[in-house]
Amino acid sequence: MGPSVKLEEIPLLFITDRHRSLGRDNISVIKAALKGGCRWIVYREPDLDDGAFYEECLKIREITGEVGAGLIVNDRLDVAALVRAEGIHLGRGDLPLKVVKEYMGEDFLVGYSAHTFQEAITSTWEGADYITYSPMFRLSHKETPHKPHGVDGAREVLRKIQVPVFFLGGIGLSDLKELVGAVHPMRVASVSMISEAEDIVAAVEEALAIVEPALRRDLEA
Repeated sequence: MGPSVKLEEIPLLFITDRHRSLGRDNISVIKAALKGGCRWIVYREPDLDDGAFYEECLKIREITGEVGAGLIVNDRLDVAALVRAEGIHLGRGDLPLKVVKEYMGEDFLVGYSAHTFQEAITSTWEGADYITYSPMFRLSHKETPHKPHGVDGAREVLRKIQVPVFFLGGIGLSDLKELVGAVHPMRVASVSMISEAEDIVAAVEEALAIVEPALRRDLEA
């Protein structure tokens, strides 16, 4: 079963990180996120060996397929192809975006992690189907050389970019109501807002209740 909702129609993209999941494994976290209504997952686990990465990704593919959710694999084009994922997410230093897009074809989604305005522009020129744009706000869990974009930076990139932009970094549930009133269209990519929630199902439901109606209005406007 393919995704029941197209990527451009979703307001929430969940990115895995088992190190920031309160001791819970990826499978249980993803099942809870899907139960809450999340319909697209980015599987990102850079420190697993090849075999473990493939085996877990294959299980996630089975789970997402059962509920009509989409799966994007971070970095690993080989694994994305083997498990028949919907796409791959790339960043600086990864495989060339343009080459991957040309090789895999139009139906295979290629996303890109942009941290600067120029990266955002360049990645879309090269064929990115969507981007994550980060950090939106100051990060509490790590240092980053990139200055937070904030609301003004989000508006700036949306004026120039036609593909879906998912804002990432430092966004909590408490920020969403302000953001959906200030940024149009507002889409969010999240790690900790979901993975570090005590009740993942409730956190996803709350986030979607805020951003989903706003995105729908923006897309219909």
